Amino acid sequence: MKRFISILFLLIPALYACTDISNNGSKEVTSVVLSKDKVDILVGESVTITATVVPESLNMGVVWTVLDPQYADVNAGTITGKAQGVTYVVATSADGTKKAACMVNVTPPITYSVSVKDADGRSVNSVYGYPGMSIALSATSSDDSAHTYTWSIEDAAAGTITPDGVLTLGAVASGAFGYLYDAQSFIKVVTEDGQGCKIPVRSSILKGISVGGVYTPFGTPVIVQASQTYPVAVLYQDANAQAAVPSSAVTLELSNTTSFTLQDAAGEYTVSTGSTTGVSSKVSMSLAGSAEKTEIAQLKIDKVYAINAQFAGSSSSTLTFTWTKGVSEDQDVAAPYTIYLYKDEECTDLEATFSIPANDGCWKGKQPRFVFSGLTPGTEYWFKVVQTDDADSIDSPLIPATTDEFNIVMVSSAPAAVGDVILAEDFGQMCWGADEITEAVGYDVATSSVAYNADTKESFTSRNAKVFVGTTSQYAQRSLTAQSVAKKESGFRLAKWAQGQYARIYIGPGYLFLSTKSYGTHILTPQLNSIPDGMTAKLKVTVHAAGKSSEGKAAIAVQHGTSFYEISSNNQTNKASAGHPVDLKTNVETITFNGGITSLEKFEVTLDGVVSGDRIAFGPTSETASDNSNMMIISDMTVEILELN
Repeated sequence: MKRFISILFLLIPALYACTDISNNGSKEVTSVVLSKDKVDILVGESVTITATVVPESLNMGVVWTVLDPQYADVNAGTITGKAQGVTYVVATSADGTKKAACMVNVTPPITYSVSVKDADGRSVNSVYGYPGMSIALSATSSDDSAHTYTWSIEDAAAGTITPDGVLTLGAVASGAFGYLYDAQSFIKVVTEDGQGCKIPVRSSILKGISVGGVYTPFGTPVIVQASQTYPVAVLYQDANAQAAVPSSAVTLELSNTTSFTLQDAAGEYTVSTGSTTGVSSKVSMSLAGSAEKTEIAQLKIDKVYAINAQFAGSSSSTLTFTWTKGVSEDQDVAAPYTIYLYKDEECTDLEATFSIPANDGCWKGKQPRFVFSGLTPGTEYWFKVVQTDDADSIDSPLIPATTDEFNIVMVSSAPAAVGDVILAEDFGQMCWGADEITEAVGYDVATSSVAYNADTKESFTSRNAKVFVGTTSQYAQRSLTAQSVAKKESGFRLAKWAQGQYARIYIGPGYLFLSTKSYGTHILTPQLNSIPDGMTAKLKVTVHAAGKSSEGKAAIAVQHGTSFYEISSNNQTNKASAGHPVDLKTNVETITFNGGITSLEKFEVTLDGVVSGDRIAFGPTSETASDNSNMMIISDMTVEILELN
């Protein structure tokens, strides 16, 4: 028995030895195998390779080294380029018996940039056009090398682009207010090195028509006079203005070809009217090569008027009109007028009326213009002006105009989702409501006002007025400054907004007026607390705004974690909190005004990287903050979430 046990103990090591040989084969390393034997990387770039010790059953690791550390580093197989040169990364088995090497070629980082030019060699930062428009683009690099460029467009519905950069814009039906077609995307051009750039592209046609140089929105009758010829065009959104679509790209048709004649000459349409008044014609449009028609306007021949009134601009609760009577502005302002705004074409439901004396100072020697505010969004009105000192009561045609659709959205702390409108404010509706604004900013309009009419002493800010009616040239506004702080700390919409830098914000006729005369004045939204915590948002900000003159610029900028005094604050400065000025450098988009202060143009910008608690500022750019020519107004603002990340 003892002998059996002794033999058993002698056999156990032999059994283990047999098992080891049968499962693992040789106990010696035969080689080290790398996933790559050569890599090319840039300075600062990293790439990872793997090493396998054979036989794999040994489960043995490797030790990484680099032959010339001045060119590259290696850490657990991740190689990082340090300087231009060639070296080797070596993987040695943990027992030190076998090695394998990978050649590393380190080249300088790519230092050139790529830009896009048009056929005339001008730089292109964005592309605007209309469906079917073709634009030849080219790419260049800052190092002037002969690179290979690859073109692409993110959304094929917005257009196509050839390998040599010829872009043809597409047609996408738009659900957005004001646009019949609207497609937005990005063009990308990339070199063989992966360097490139991306620029936005927009293909659009507006819902409306330009007759005689005056744009009228989709569905609104256009008043024309008998025996006249008018240039007619449909428009698209250009970079800074609305531009005419050439007749080669669209086809116009008239329903009444007896009293109206449509002609196409040199790529432009004209309409000639007959001698009969009171007749009308529908105008339909189709894209070139398409049989699908859309009615875009209605022309109506009316009598010849001594006063030529025109619709000038609109927003959610504001309509602006201008008119001419004489051959000069001096003659225009010399007469007394009575202004009417009706809710119906029959002129039986009067919304507002106002009388203006001859040579009234409100015109300031400029073309007569008038602003009606406090109106109902998405509603059609009719405007007329009458010269009251004439025995025949010279009047203008009845001009229709429609306010824009708009829904007020108050700020909220409830988490929002993509597509949600998280803020929508109508300053015209709020200002001339009128009790809400007057109480919110702390003054009584019944006693604290500026007389407007020298005869009646009726004020711009009369509490008795059904709606506020005023002119853009008359600065009869009340300042939202230390002299008019809020009486109530909450409950009023404007009280939740803030002022930046300097308290030079005024209540104007249908808008907030930002005076930049030697100041950088901005209005700031309430804090956007509905953006989910821990996420960043891309926002679309839409504003109706106007500048004192064309080519003026405004900034729309994100304000991160900055404290501002809200309008309801009792702080006597109503400026940005100490040490927290408005930031117009970090996350800012700019817009350019094309018309005068009555234009009320619509602008859309996107702002990325917005987080909960941020505000958005509107006002002059940092370059124009003290430029007197850049005084501006804002009528309404809408903020919508496009993306959440």
